[in-house]
Amino acid sequence: MVFQMPQYWGVAIDGLQIVFCLLILVLLIRNRKQNREFAREKAIGDSGRSFKGQVFTQTLKQQVDQAFANIAETITVEQRKLDRVLPSSDSSGRRYDIAQYPTGLHRPVNPAISPIDDHASGHDLIHEQIQRLVLKGMSARQISEELKTPLGEVELVLSLRASVGG
Repeated sequence: MVFQMPQYWGVAIDGLQIVFCLLILVLLIRNRKQNREFAREKAIGDSGRSFKGQVFTQTLKQQVDQAFANIAETITVEQRKLDRVLPSSDSSGRRYDIAQYPTGLHRPVNPAISPIDDHASGHDLIHEQIQRLVLKGMSARQISEELKTPLGEVELVLSLRASVGG
């Protein structure tokens, strides 16, 4: 029996080595799966953050471009209205039209639907009413409230009337 004992010890040691090898294989496979999941989550997280940033940047850029286009269109409309009311006294004939500078996003002013085409007679009527109320001694604020027109417009008409000398 003494001779058989070392033989069993060898089998037992071989069995333990096999169990340890299997345990090491299981741990390596589990770590490999965890590393894959971690890498996948990190890649998705990084691209997700950059995608959100790109969407935010693109949206913000579109809103700013649209705002600038609306401002440029409003400036053009107001300039045309002002030119209609006050003829240009510029001898060179040079005009600074904001529409000549393309932003790439704003739509051209369509004269058929533009507020530029409102009739000057309506403005002339308001201007006459402002002048009549000034002659009655009303202040610009009172005239603005009376006619329900912006105070700035009343002050503009009054300042033009004063500069013309009338």
